[in-house]
This record gives sequence, structure tokens and C-alpha cells, in this order.
Amino acid sequence: MGVTEVVMVVPTPRGEINELVLAAACIAGVDRVFTIGGAQAVAALAYGTESVPKVDKVVGPGNIYVATAKRHVFGQVGIDMIAGPSEILVV
Repeated sequence: MGVTEVVMVVPTPRGEINELVLAAACIAGVDRVFTIGGAQAVAALAYGTESVPKVDKVVGPGNIYVATAKRHVFGQVGIDMIAGPSEILVV
């Protein structure tokens, strides 16, 4: 059947989503964007909230708190892997 909806979470330290992040999300085919990040975003995606839907899989990099949260929700939802922080460079 494939993926029916792509949901993205993004932290907003200053309360605004970077326009380039939104452009990349559009190009990637993201259907919905939620302004939340960190371990709380992992929990919201894994269990669902009033505004954030429960998802089938949580993927993406993060700090030690995100890695720990992904470890805790493993089995409730699929995860990519438990990894440490990373930087991404697109050339």
C-alpha cells in the first residue's frame, strides 16, 4: 500500500519555522508539519495527541534525549535506529 501521509516535526527555538526547512519539506512531499522537537516530539508521534497524529514509524537524527525516547517507544512504533547526534551536509 505504501506511505499514505508523511508527517514532519521541527523545533522552533524562536517560534518560527525556517522558510528553507518548509521548502525542503514541500520538495520531499511532507503532508503535515508540527512545531515540536526533541523527546517530546518522539512521544507525540509514537502515542498521538489531540493535535499530533500517532504514526507508524519515527525516523531522523537527534540528540541523546531523542535517542533515549526512540529507545523507549521501540516496539510501539517502528524506528530507523538509535543513533547519536549528527550533522547533515548537502553538497
